[in-house]
Amino acid sequence: MQKSKKWTLCCLLTFIVAGILLGSFTIIVDPFFHYHKPLERLEYPLYLERYQNDGIINHFQYDAILTGTSMTQNFKASELNEIFGVNSIKVCFSGGSYKEINENLERALNSNKDVKMIIRGLDYSFLLEDKDWMRYETYPQYLYDNNPWNDVQYFLNKEILFNNTAYVINYTEEGNKTTNFDTYSNWMTSYKFGKEALDQVYKRTPEKKESMKLTESEQQTVKDTVNQNILLLAEKYPDVTFYLFFTPYSIYYWDELNQAGLLERQLEAEKIAIELMLPIKNIKLFSFFDDFTLICDLNNYKDTMHYGEWVNSKILQWLYEDKHLLSTSNYMEYCNKVREFYTDYNYDILFEDINYSNVALE
Repeated sequence: MQKSKKWTLCCLLTFIVAGILLGSFTIIVDPFFHYHKPLERLEYPLYLERYQNDGIINHFQYDAILTGTSMTQNFKASELNEIFGVNSIKVCFSGGSYKEINENLERALNSNKDVKMIIRGLDYSFLLEDKDWMRYETYPQYLYDNNPWNDVQYFLNKEILFNNTAYVINYTEEGNKTTNFDTYSNWMTSYKFGKEALDQVYKRTPEKKESMKLTESEQQTVKDTVNQNILLLAEKYPDVTFYLFFTPYSIYYWDELNQAGLLERQLEAEKIAIELMLPIKNIKLFSFFDDFTLICDLNNYKDTMHYGEWVNSKILQWLYEDKHLLSTSNYMEYCNKVREFYTDYNYDILFEDINYSNVALE
């Protein structure tokens, strides 16, 4: 009986020691940068945005941030650094809501007092989502909540140990280098672009619905979303310049709105958002929907919304040059110009047998 107890105790202690050793391995390597920046002798693959971005925000050195949804994943931080003379990180959240991206920006600004500029894509189609809308319900909260006690879900996690911690070791031994912020989350090589690609993913609604306007409730939704997830943060950090831009969707997106009777509704939502953001002195707001050559050139797009990396590069240059910058003196001209173009556009011509072979962007 005594030997049995000793054996049980010995097994228990062995299990505890093994757990501590394995947990320490994850803490030391730290594939999600939860405790520290990358170790000098290891090379780290960046490939899990919602698991690694918070660690990047808290432990990397930077003074500028590139962020947004998949519309911003093809930006190259090296281009931003060269154009603006900064040291930037790219932390995108594919499919991320305004709330998710705003909360992560706030964590970054709380953590790093050196940040002087933020470039953030504002997904045009999310303007009418609720201010608290979160696209993803499952989230690794133990990496975000600053509660050390639930970190056991990280360092005593078998899947993380074998799939992520061990992967860093294998990745290093194979001679790879830590992923840079040009290639991190970049999806360019996975898709084809042009009219043929769009026609494969976009099925046009045959009947055009009656045009709808923005309801009072929807107007308030836009105001609440913009105020909570854009304005308050900019006002809290007046020394940080926020370069914000509406992500430039293709002419197919506008056809989709037009066929669904939602075009006027979306334009009204945009106008409200613009009028809310323009008074904030440290917000520079841009929109490229009046660059009709860009929007109508289907060679720039893989689907109705997502554009190629050459567009991201052009956007950086436009931000630097203040091209397409909205102001209190020009935004009404912009709104009228955009409304007239997309309301009167002959969308039917898109679906005739036409060769779209013009060059993407000069």
